[in-house]
Amino acid sequence: MNSFGPVSDIVCSLLETPFSRWKDEDKKDLLNTGRPTNVLNLSAKKDIKKSGKSYNIHFKDAWFSEYKWLCSSEYLQKMFCWPCLLFCNKQSAWNKDGFADLLNVTRSFHRHADSAEHLKCELMLRTFETNTNTIADALQENARLFKKQFNENVRLNRLIMERVINTVLFLGKQELAFRGHDETTDSVNRGNFKELLQLLILTSPSEIQIQYEKVKSIFTGDSKTIQNELIDCTSDYLNEAVKNEINDAIFFSLQVDDTTDLTQKSQCSVIVRFVNAEGTLVERFLGFHDVSADRTSESLYNMIDKILDPFDYKTKLVGQCYDGASVMSGHLNGLQMKFKAKAPQAVFVHCLAHRLNLVLQQSFKKISKCRIFFANLGGIPSFFHHSAKRSYALTLMSARRIPTVAETRWSSNSKLLDVIVQDWDKLKEVFEFITQSEESDQKSIQLATGFLGNMNDFEFTFLALVFNDIFSATNILYDILQKKSLDINYCLSQINRTSEILRNKRNENVFNPIFEKANNITQINMFKRQYSGLNQNDICARYRVLFYEILDHILTEMDTRFQDCEKLKFVCLADSAKFEQYSYNFPSDALENLQTFYASSFTKSARLKNELCLLYSDESLRNVSLQELLKKLNKNKDIFLEAYKLFSLILTIPSTSVSVERSFSCLKRIKTYSRNTIAQDRLSSLANISIQKELLEELKMKVPFYDDIIDKYAGLKNRRIDLIYKK
Repeated sequence: MNSFGPVSDIVCSLLETPFSRWKDEDKKDLLNTGRPTNVLNLSAKKDIKKSGKSYNIHFKDAWFSEYKWLCSSEYLQKMFCWPCLLFCNKQSAWNKDGFADLLNVTRSFHRHADSAEHLKCELMLRTFETNTNTIADALQENARLFKKQFNENVRLNRLIMERVINTVLFLGKQELAFRGHDETTDSVNRGNFKELLQLLILTSPSEIQIQYEKVKSIFTGDSKTIQNELIDCTSDYLNEAVKNEINDAIFFSLQVDDTTDLTQKSQCSVIVRFVNAEGTLVERFLGFHDVSADRTSESLYNMIDKILDPFDYKTKLVGQCYDGASVMSGHLNGLQMKFKAKAPQAVFVHCLAHRLNLVLQQSFKKISKCRIFFANLGGIPSFFHHSAKRSYALTLMSARRIPTVAETRWSSNSKLLDVIVQDWDKLKEVFEFITQSEESDQKSIQLATGFLGNMNDFEFTFLALVFNDIFSATNILYDILQKKSLDINYCLSQINRTSEILRNKRNENVFNPIFEKANNITQINMFKRQYSGLNQNDICARYRVLFYEILDHILTEMDTRFQDCEKLKFVCLADSAKFEQYSYNFPSDALENLQTFYASSFTKSARLKNELCLLYSDESLRNVSLQELLKKLNKNKDIFLEAYKLFSLILTIPSTSVSVERSFSCLKRIKTYSRNTIAQDRLSSLANISIQKELLEELKMKVPFYDDIIDKYAGLKNRRIDLIYKK
């Protein structure tokens, strides 16, 4: 007996379980496999009586070709008839015990092949095979038709989903409310989402309208759950695209800014700035993050470290800037030093997208008198902007007396302070007019009375004069940094000059005139509780301390904010206005500065110098913006490897500006969103869609955007409509 196991022997399986009891699928597989034709180790000795000699008869594999019905069992070492084994009900050697008599094999072959039972079984096998193939073909055709119909249904469902996605994108980008007060079927206005989706369906091709009528009983596409899931899917898709961009970038910088949401919860927005694969400077939003519970440097570091960890920031982070209340000046040094410990090349800089005076103002959150002053000051523009009647009152009064106040756009507190100081009495007249006008509503009167109280308060007047004097100096510095950011040596001299100007203000000769002017505008009310028991000299001494404290704080903030500027002397290498000068007098000091602080990123100093010399000699590159210069280099960045890397670094660090800085700034889009958005539960994901609407449009042009979003949405859970194609 052969060592071949009975479990894997087909004949043994059929002897144990008759073919009639097999499952249809197993029968089909068996017939596809075919009869077993293993050569057997059979032999027999045949004696010849007449001669007395003998010879051996061996099993011949040619028998399988001669007798198409013959099969064998390697385990049993016997021959069987394949059709009879499958279909014969009568037991015989050929379908039960097996045949192994080689002495009579030829006669037995012929006798069995001619038997009626064998012929009947052969016919049954032929018929079964034909029917099986016919059924298989029919099933295959049915499956093909079903898949075709199924995929057509999926195609139409996905077209419907495109309309739903477009509805989400439109409302998200336009910062409009999704839901209405009454979304019932009988309502005239069922909310922006439902109304817009219905409009898109009605203006779609007829095949989509017909499909929507078929599925709307189980899937309308306008439920709050579907809205939220699509908002999250789109936001996640944007985040994945941003992560891929950052991972492909050579360098990136970090911007963290305070952004208070509609619930007055303190949040910080995280932005990364980098040059993308096309050579374009971009800023990408990495979300709002709650910092209301803990705004220490340790807490902020842990949060930002977790956000940046997937992006290899230890080698790619080249700049960091923090603005707003989320990073107090007391924690600023600690925070930026923690990142320098991991990413030594991450210089701390002032971002030119931030107004310097606004940043300095926000740093005064720790001084309560200043915090209250700026809160009261900031309410004045809102008072006029949020009411047409108040704006009209301002316009009406300005037509007679105060054109300066009316023409101001209240674009910053520094400009507002300048207007107030110049037209103090005239602005008071506007508030008095509003309080006395019969046309004024109750809220307007209440607010105007409060502003009048502030302007009649000595402390408010004193602080207005102090900050107006300080901001007049820092405003000049801000303009210089905006226009001359690549002329780093000039910028450094102006930073030092401004600090010196502020430092020189810290004396009696500056304080006394401001104090006297404030007292002339608004006399000190000696009966106020805060001045109880004090004489004029005591009050003067108290405000002198406050004056010095403000200047000391400003100077500390300036020193902290611009502490790393010395490390940025290399940025002048990209100042195209000096390319002609550099062509015959190469700025070696700037290149040495680069090697000092970014040696790990620029290991081929000689090549970089040669590339720069070649660029400096090209007249077509002179006096062009850094952004335009980088785009031109992008075409040949394989040749200008080091120069392209250098200009990408300079453009990535947010201390440099480009001509489109204010329009492309992600921070500006965040501020606009924070002012305009309507309160909704899904603020973070909606914010991502609104703030990064330009990136959304780019992705829609470059990638199968809708298919990717629908696949992501369909993968969340089993849907009531089919959205995934069958392959």
